[in-house]
This record gives sequence, C-alpha cells and structure tokens, in this order.
Amino acid sequence: MDQDRLHNILQKYLDGSATPDETAALHDWYRSAGATEVEWPADDPAGIDDVRERMLDRLQREAFGKNAAPAAVRRLRLALAAAAIVLLLSTVAYLRYIHRTPPATPPMAHDALPGGNKATLILGGGQAITLDSAHQGLLATQGGIAVQKSGKGELVYEGAPTTVETAYNTILTPNGGTYAVTLSDGTKVWLNAASSLKYPVTFTGGVRSVDLTGEAYFEVAKDAKPFTVHCLGQTIDVLGTHFNVNAYTNESAIRTTLLQGKVKVNNTPLQPGEQSTVGADGKVHIMNNIDTAEVMAWKNGMFQFDEADIGTVMREVGRWYDVDVVYEGKLPDDHFRGKIPRNVNASQVLQILAIGGIEFTIAGKKIYLK
Repeated sequence: MDQDRLHNILQKYLDGSATPDETAALHDWYRSAGATEVEWPADDPAGIDDVRERMLDRLQREAFGKNAAPAAVRRLRLALAAAAIVLLLSTVAYLRYIHRTPPATPPMAHDALPGGNKATLILGGGQAITLDSAHQGLLATQGGIAVQKSGKGELVYEGAPTTVETAYNTILTPNGGTYAVTLSDGTKVWLNAASSLKYPVTFTGGVRSVDLTGEAYFEVAKDAKPFTVHCLGQTIDVLGTHFNVNAYTNESAIRTTLLQGKVKVNNTPLQPGEQSTVGADGKVHIMNNIDTAEVMAWKNGMFQFDEADIGTVMREVGRWYDVDVVYEGKLPDDHFRGKIPRNVNASQVLQILAIGGIEFTIAGKKIYLK
C-alpha cells in the first residue's frame, strides 16, 4: 500500500468513515508491515497528540465498548523524524488493536467470571469465618478486641485489650478474592487474590509484626513501635508509610514498591517511587521511577500491563479468575501493555491474546492457550 493511500485510509478509520474493505486493507497492511516506518505528512492539521488520542479512543470503543478502558493493544509509537511525523508499528512486542473486530475465535461454551470481595478469617482458637457471607457487625471478641465486618465489607479490629496474652488471626483470600482489613493499631491492609496475612489481634511488646504471602498494599498507622512485614524470608521495616508487596511463590522475585514514606527491605532503604526486587539469591536490587499506577492497578480494580510477557499476564489472569492455564504448543514472544477492568469475564481479557494470534478456549476451570 502506498503512503498516500495508507494515510487516507487511516484518517477515514479515525473518523469512522472507512468502509469494511478499507478497514480490512488497513488491517492486512498492518499485519505485514513489521517495523516499517511510514511518513506522516508534515502539513497534516492533526498533531501527534491529537492522532494518538483519537486512535486510543477508537481502539477502546471498538475493542471493549463505549465505556470500557482500552485493552492491551499492539503498540503504535508516534515519533518525530525530521519534518515529518513517523508512525512506527512494532509487531514484535506490543499489541495495539487497529482492526474493527478481532480474529475469529470459536464460540465458547464456558467462560470464567471475575473475582470479588472474598476471604476467610481464622480466629485464634481455630474457628473459620467465611467473610463474604458473614453478617455485618460483630463477628467475635478476642481479649477485649472486637472483630467486626463493616458496612463496606471490610474487617475491622477495635477496642482495648483486656489480657496480656495475644491471639493471632489469619485472613486468607482465595483465587478470585480480595479483602481489606484494619488492624487494631489502625493500619489498613488490602489483600489481593491468593494471599494470606497473619497478625496479632493486638500489638504488644516493642514491635508490630505481621506475616504475608501473596500480594498486599499497606497503609501503616504511625506509632512509636516499628512495623515489620515478613514475607518469604524477606523483612520490611517501616514506621508509617504506604507500600505494596508482591510476594507470590510462583513469581520470580519479591517486589516491594514504596509510594509514600520510607521503608527498609532487608536493611536496604527505599525512597518513594522506588521498587526493590529480591530473588532466590536474597540480594536486594533497587529500580527507580516505577509506574506506581501499574503496581496499584489491582487494588483499583484494573489489569494493567507494561511490557508484560504472556506468562506474567496469565499468572495474574489465573489468580483472578480461579483457573489453571494450560499452554499447548509454542507461544510467541509478544509482550503486552494496556489496561482493562477486572470486572469483566475472562474471555474479554483473553481477546488481547487473540489479537496477537493466540488461540484460546475455556473449559471448566482451565484456560487452554496455543
């Protein structure tokens, strides 16, 4: 396709006036273009930001409806080159959807529903309470501390201890579950799916200490006593701060991201906007200028990926939709970026893979990719 025709069709596509044949031609060119550079006329009244915003808006509406956030789509990088705007299409790594409908996928007899506010509380005596079905109000009293389920569906510990003996509680979220808890010192913790937090009903002694597996976001209440999070052999020391910890056993490293305040990860200090990773060797590595919106997307009800490989995407999908992922055949090395709400069915999330040429089926509690 020559550049004049390409420019004309793309403009019509953005304006919504492209015919089905023109859209199909654009899609065919896109799939075969590789990393071809296409000059954008310098005298075009549409500036780079305008083109980008219009493209993203159209992709969003076509892929997931008028009110949905854009899915991960093959990346269209717009850059300036000499006097022209250059449109770069990277077919190697990223998805940014430029076709009206995704490749056909077989009709699905099954789908996987999104997760929700689900958790189980294990009291000090071993009693288990299913929080998502528990009544609002007082659930138990332990050593003078009232354990309550709030009107927002959160777990809250309140009161003054009447004994020096401390009971330990554990809150566990299943695959497809999240839950929030306010500890007796006022610290708030949000748990992601497939996570657990063990903590004392009331903090005694000179330190506040909890144990975490999985992922959680902490807003630690200020107190003279230091606050410590233990997770898979890693220790996080704080006084009062906001941070996220990703400590799943099936991830390659433990990631601690600081949003506000100061923490020490295995005695290595973090500043806001920094993330530590601790791998199997136990060494702490610090990364700067972290996109905290991506880190916190799960808490805000979103999937958000930036250069994520298929394994990373599907581990998150598997935890949220409570499914096992089965890989059949060799998968491409594509990486993904973009975001989509977590309140949609699994099939809608998986369209980002179908766009990249990956076929999928959902059968019962399994997603098959090939």
